[in-house]
Amino acid sequence: MIEITRSGIKAFCFESLNAEILDHEVFSRQGGVSKAPYQSLNLGGTVGDDPVNVLENHKLIFDFINRPFESRFDVWQVHGNNIISADRPRKQGEDHIHADGIFTDKPGLTLLMRFADCVPILIFDPKRKVIGIIHAGWQGTLNKIGADAVNYAHDNFGCESNDLIVGIGPSICPYCYQIGGNVAQMFVERFGENANKILINRSDGIYLDLWLANQITLEESGVKNIEQSHLCTAQNLGDFYSHRAEKGRTGRFGVVMGLKVNN
Repeated sequence: MIEITRSGIKAFCFESLNAEILDHEVFSRQGGVSKAPYQSLNLGGTVGDDPVNVLENHKLIFDFINRPFESRFDVWQVHGNNIISADRPRKQGEDHIHADGIFTDKPGLTLLMRFADCVPILIFDPKRKVIGIIHAGWQGTLNKIGADAVNYAHDNFGCESNDLIVGIGPSICPYCYQIGGNVAQMFVERFGENANKILINRSDGIYLDLWLANQITLEESGVKNIEQSHLCTAQNLGDFYSHRAEKGRTGRFGVVMGLKVNN
């Protein structure tokens, strides 16, 4: 990924996503106004942070990407498989739709999702100029939300899987994400022989590779162009929030995507 720092805000971009057609950023936790334990660019409004600071952080990231704050569309993420389309911004104060995936083909509309260990999946179809963000925690990964996203893009926008360019963003890595035996068994049942690739047995327990699990799901759905960030949220607390490493008392970093107008 490409690292960008400006006005104290640090963000990352995927090299494979065309910057001439779309804006996209994976924001770090640096450069905001929130106080500990949410320091500092927290975008999560339900974690206990001061709402005034959270709103200011949202405005800071939109200034950073030079897109209007009023173009924002975000959802209430619920660890499910619901995916929706957005054709207009969400107005300030308007209720969030419950979903874990958003797509749009509307230039000028800015998609936003929040993360703190779960996997951000950024999807771009350069032929049809369609973008999407997917939130894949262990539940979404188990239920193969990546496959649902590929199918959704095809059914709703005519996207072909081999045209999609996908970035798998910063999230907890297989060295840090220990799971229980019951969760491991669910992955064995769902992933079959591929479970041996994504479940790692160590002396202290079983660990899950969310990165590889989502890549396998996307590849099985026909996606060929996948870029992995290989950035672990739990190992990089200076840059990212980690629900696991910070024992639940932390913020959320943001991922944004928006098609540029007149491209």
